[in-house]
Amino acid sequence: MERYEKIFRDNAGYLAIILLLVLYILTKLSLFALLCAISIVAIFAYETYEGAKRRGWKNELGEIIIAVVVGVVIWYGAGFLLGTAAPLDAVVSCSMLPNLDRGDMVLLKGGEISVPTVEVTALEWEQIEVRMRTNYTCGPCEEAAGYKPYNFSICGISCEDSCLLAIDGKPVFSGSADTLFSYNYGVCKLRSADGEIINSVCVRSVTIKGKAFEESAGNDVVVYEPRRGSIFVGSTIHRTLARVSVEGKIYYLIKGDNNEVLDVQAPAYRSIAGNTCIFYANSTRENRPVPQENINGKVIVRIPYMGYLKLFLWGYIENPAGCNTVIEHNT
Repeated sequence: MERYEKIFRDNAGYLAIILLLVLYILTKLSLFALLCAISIVAIFAYETYEGAKRRGWKNELGEIIIAVVVGVVIWYGAGFLLGTAAPLDAVVSCSMLPNLDRGDMVLLKGGEISVPTVEVTALEWEQIEVRMRTNYTCGPCEEAAGYKPYNFSICGISCEDSCLLAIDGKPVFSGSADTLFSYNYGVCKLRSADGEIINSVCVRSVTIKGKAFEESAGNDVVVYEPRRGSIFVGSTIHRTLARVSVEGKIYYLIKGDNNEVLDVQAPAYRSIAGNTCIFYANSTRENRPVPQENINGKVIVRIPYMGYLKLFLWGYIENPAGCNTVIEHNT
């Protein structure tokens, strides 16, 4: 019994971290996330102090340096073997539910990305990039003047109790005869945490040069770095939808499994006119197609929950928007 008590005393801090992590997973209360982060920092500080008392600060500092060097060697060694500069990352949001959850740790690999490809000229690409920009008109959830309202998550961003009335100034499902580039929308079902089903509007596919590129679970999930001036900040983990070869230069169109629209359709600004809100992006701030060099790698392994420790230490304490509903994809 004394042996177990000693083991418990010697590892009480680590057991506390595990307990707080489990409590957060079960309750999603930010308090447990904050306490977990504080515990990690406190244990590191305590063990450093105790080690310095026993061995002296010089020896303790030497051990810390050795540990850092070993960690760096393992990181770059794993990156070399896997063909990527960033072999590990953590899922920050719920935009990839149900396939990846917030707090998952993912292992990445470089190399060929599995996704359909289309070739376009530089001139066609200039025109396509302009047509990718999307604006959304949100307003009262009542049918009027030929505009039928639909549930849409973006309308809930500082435009509460509103519905989607129009996309690019036209009725939601008006369609497009543009064969160079167009988004193809459909009704999708969002299941809430309590089981309620909500009908919403989602992009089902995009058409590029007359060819439709549909969402597919067979397309690789990648981690990429947004381009300068993007709405998204930091590494993003989403699924590829299409690869576009522009006279040899590669770009990707990407979408989160639990997002209603593509990354390039995310709005940056909001304007209010009467009882309607318009969400839009422009050339000063927008998500653009992801070039090949911004891809860190494709996801090959998912490790549940282990990413939470990184999120807590980096200050991602609050549960982000979008975690209370999941888009039901047809199988």
